Amino acid sequence: MDELDKIEITEEVKVRLREEQSKLVKIIEAFAKLEYSKEWQVIKELVFEKSLIAIERQMMNECLAPTVATDKLYRLQGEWAWAKQYNETGRFVENLKKQLEEIKKRLI
Repeated sequence: MDELDKIEITEEVKVRLREEQSKLVKIIEAFAKLEYSKEWQVIKELVFEKSLIAIERQMMNECLAPTVATDKLYRLQGEWAWAKQYNETGRFVENLKKQLEEIKKRLI
């Protein structure tokens, strides 16, 4: 049993969970439609893929430097996670679906 299972679900919490559930459903539906648009494919290719490649190159250069600047590396890791999220929307949507499932479990 995990920590969340031990928390009592009040009506106020249920309302918030339902709001979050509704928000997640809207986001998932929007991404489902967006994924098939020609415009989104262009943005992914010309913006997010190029950003991802550039960030990965910077991370590699930083890792190979004689002295590694950890704060710069941490910043690049955050940027990489951001670019990866938008470059691989399928994975992002799967994470949203997992969050939705957890909400459903808590509402039962």
